Amino acid sequence: MATALQLRRGTTAQNNSFTGAAGELSYDTATEGLRVHDGSTAGGFEILPSGSILPFGGTAAPTAAFLLCDGSDVSRTTYARLFAVIATAYGAGNGSSTFGLPDLRDRVPLGKGSNNSTLGAETGSAAASSVITNATSTTGTSNTGTGTTGTANTGTGTSGSSTSTTGTGTTGTGTTGTGTTGTGTSGSSTSTTGTGTTGTGTTGTATSGSTTAGRTNTTGTFATSAKDSATGTALTDNVNAAHTHAVPGLSVPGLSIPSLSVAGHTHTVPGLAVPGLSVPGLSVPSLSVAGHTHTVPALAVPGLSIPALTVPALSIPALTTTLPSSVVNYIIKT
Repeated sequence: MATALQLRRGTTAQNNSFTGAAGELSYDTATEGLRVHDGSTAGGFEILPSGSILPFGGTAAPTAAFLLCDGSDVSRTTYARLFAVIATAYGAGNGSSTFGLPDLRDRVPLGKGSNNSTLGAETGSAAASSVITNATSTTGTSNTGTGTTGTANTGTGTSGSSTSTTGTGTTGTGTTGTGTTGTGTSGSSTSTTGTGTTGTGTTGTATSGSTTAGRTNTTGTFATSAKDSATGTALTDNVNAAHTHAVPGLSVPGLSIPSLSVAGHTHTVPGLAVPGLSVPGLSVPSLSVAGHTHTVPALAVPGLSIPALTVPALSIPALTTTLPSSVVNYIIKT
């Protein structure tokens, strides 16, 4: 056999503490993986890191370093490196000592993104012959409703009766308004001078009256001393009998009227006084309404008939999609 290149090998713990030389390869006997070292970082890095998922054409995992992606629960201790990477994203196992593997049976991987952002989320699976069923064929049951006919109803008319009513007449109180005096207007005249006129004097003719009897005097006697019986007389009455007196004629000299000068002046027209206006009271005669009736006609509602409603059965065919595919196993690096 030809000479082969032999790499440094050791357990996982030994590899984790080994820095090696820059670019040196080592073999992990526990994980059956290769590591690349840089001479300064302990453990280096794995060429195929834990958690890597690969399509695999075999019926079983090729080595102990891989497990089938069949949704199985495995030990958190035995596969501590894988558990540190995926934790319980694909299943919590029993919640303490195990965890779930990805289940890619009848499924294809889908890249994580904004539309599918939950790592490990699973949808349905492909059916026989890679057929994906998106909707199940469903046929509804036809239903026929029952027709209903309402009963006609006729209301009864009602005649109201009124009572004869006589209103009471009302007489308003008369009102006397207050008189109003209008304001007079003063007119203005133009100064006018008249022409004087001298009349002609007239002398009347005197007439002498005549008397028919003379004058009659009456005397009375009275005592003149308290010591003796001496008396005296005195005039007690004087009567002038009818007689006449001559009246001389009256001479009226001519009357001279000098020209009359009237200076400018005004005439005042007094305001117009309106005496108080008296409004007599308003008398409203009583209103008499004789007894009468009002008739409300009966209301007839015809019967309402609702025909039966028939809903035919609704059939929704199944919707399927067939994927072009070739079946393989998926494995995950432990």
